Amino acid sequence: MPIAIVAVLAGLMSLPASAGAVPGLDRKPVVDVVPGEAIVRFESGADATERLAARRAAGVDFERALAVERAQLVEVDGGVEAAVERLEAQPGVKYAQPNYRYQALATAPDDTFFGDLWGLAATPPGISALGAWVWTRGDGQVIAIVDTGVDLDHPDLQGNLWVGPGGIHGRDFVDGDLDPDDYAFHGTHVAGTAAAIAGNGIGAAGVAPQAQIMAVRVLDGNGSGTTDDIGAGISYAAQNGADVINLSLGAPGASDSFLSNAVNVADQHDAVVVAAAGNDGVDNDFDPHVPCVLPHDNLICVAAMNQAGNLTTFSNVGATTVDVGAPGANVLSAKTDYGTIFSEGFETGLTAWSTPTGSTAWGTSSVAATGGLSATDSTGGDYAANADAQMVKTVGLDLTGRRGCRMHFDALYTIEHDNDELIAGAVHEDLGQATKSYSGLSGGAFVAQQASISPLDGADDVFPAFGLFSNGTVQTDGAYVDDLDVLCRDATYADSKAESGNYVVLRGTSMAAPHVAGIAALVGTAAPELSNVETIAAIKSGGTPSAALAGATTSGRAASAYGAVASALGLPTSAPVVAPKPVPTGLPRPMPPKPADLSRARARIRVSRGGAFRYAFRATTSLTGRASFKTRRKAVVSRKAHVTIGSRRFTVGPSGRVTVKIVLSKRKLAILRRNGRLLLKVRVKLVTLAGLSSSAARNLTLVPPKRR
Repeated sequence: MPIAIVAVLAGLMSLPASAGAVPGLDRKPVVDVVPGEAIVRFESGADATERLAARRAAGVDFERALAVERAQLVEVDGGVEAAVERLEAQPGVKYAQPNYRYQALATAPDDTFFGDLWGLAATPPGISALGAWVWTRGDGQVIAIVDTGVDLDHPDLQGNLWVGPGGIHGRDFVDGDLDPDDYAFHGTHVAGTAAAIAGNGIGAAGVAPQAQIMAVRVLDGNGSGTTDDIGAGISYAAQNGADVINLSLGAPGASDSFLSNAVNVADQHDAVVVAAAGNDGVDNDFDPHVPCVLPHDNLICVAAMNQAGNLTTFSNVGATTVDVGAPGANVLSAKTDYGTIFSEGFETGLTAWSTPTGSTAWGTSSVAATGGLSATDSTGGDYAANADAQMVKTVGLDLTGRRGCRMHFDALYTIEHDNDELIAGAVHEDLGQATKSYSGLSGGAFVAQQASISPLDGADDVFPAFGLFSNGTVQTDGAYVDDLDVLCRDATYADSKAESGNYVVLRGTSMAAPHVAGIAALVGTAAPELSNVETIAAIKSGGTPSAALAGATTSGRAASAYGAVASALGLPTSAPVVAPKPVPTGLPRPMPPKPADLSRARARIRVSRGGAFRYAFRATTSLTGRASFKTRRKAVVSRKAHVTIGSRRFTVGPSGRVTVKIVLSKRKLAILRRNGRLLLKVRVKLVTLAGLSSSAARNLTLVPPKRR
């Protein structure tokens, strides 16, 4: 967890007044920005002395440098908005802003037994995945899931995990380490929709089932994250080779300069950024939400559609800021695996719960989710003004050796939104508390709620707790809590949709976005010569026209994998009602050696700013199935310089197309020019192509970077 967030939680910790007392909850303020922090970016000409002077004049202190050059996180004493104004008034400051909090854009599970992957179906609003799989299944593409992390042991994802230097699968910007495991389930669900393995006999299948998944954790166990972590995650993904970056997260706001900088870093590395439109049911053009309002051509924003082909009631729209629609209701995908370590249905009352000193007690009520009783903060009617009602488990739980722990419960509540709140979580005598707060209405019924207590992982004597706090003059009915389960990460991986299983149905624009991220990966494999902007254009033009999306999105179309790939290949984009015969959906089967004809091989190199070259190799082959080959570790450039290409396997599909990515140093290249065009001559040694050996020299076109 970043130091900044630890500092915030430290202010909320309370210790019991006397030894052996049951610890209680402190009131937890609901904030949209990180208190005591701001982000500042300086002009390119501002040196260290000028930056120091600007910070001193604004009354802030340096905390750490951020991923975007000349950007810093600073510590603020007092109001954040006032500090931002002072910073922006200083010479040499390009901009200053709060460190905003963002939330994962998914609602609670609504149908745990919905097992039909309708989002991949051939008939709209399904995306016709099988039609696209005739050409490609995303092999060689890397999709970065910038989210709550990814379950690195999930059997439907593990085989597709990206492997970076040192064997890492990504990075955790919340805890600041190299273990981006998922202590929620949001990121795992998103990853499964984008690229779960197909044909392995279990679970679900992703849109691009042979793409690699890069896990980038920027949201905590409650799905909350900050500008600095999310921006760093985007930049990390782009700089480490992600072709597609999925952002199933967002927050209200007209701009976020630091996130905009990070999306620009992705653009410089030719990465497509896919963003969820948001779940507030508003017009994003007039009620703006970040990241969809960020003005970048490499960003595509996705609304959520239901099975009837309509926009969901919760999905944000925007004729100028939301681009396409995709399946976002009742979407089944992978779930992080958990096991229950404690359950409480309150059917025997509150005998196992205590009231901390200074607070009033909870009681039981016949208003229950299941069974006959639930726990409630105010048994006599409405809660009181300035209430402090708490219940804390009398005997603590031992979380030694456990990780990713969280509380799941059903709650019905009517709480004054602006002043009062229900808090759920756990407390520890030395480590403080890990909580989540709720206010407003639960919709007149019990709804499933969750609160992460993972900051207390590994500790003994952890006390689950609930509290209702009020400080206003308006009182309402309060809260009812039932069917509490405390769960921690497990490794059983039951092929089940039950709570203890590893698949679940969710809804939200968070679920729509990874459908499009998977499509972007399919296009990237089928037409590797396309830039990120051209890939987005293919997705938009290849979509299925939709009356529901006309005037609500820039394209008026529902995303189609078949149509996007066809558009990228210059083919008709109308998918047949019955998809073409799909290629086998399992892992590649060994193919017997067959003759290969490389005489008509073609290739093209595209260079992006910063010197990253994308090398797309297309070979004509008589193979009817799949084969692999390796590049040798050296390629000769203009007979004078050498560049290392890491030894790696690539797949030749039925079309005979394969994509190879290499990075060449500009200082070592002898650039050839012919009639004003940049040319390279590269000799690549190909070995073990379907058991045969061959080599070929190709003249490759070097496309200069586009001016932006």
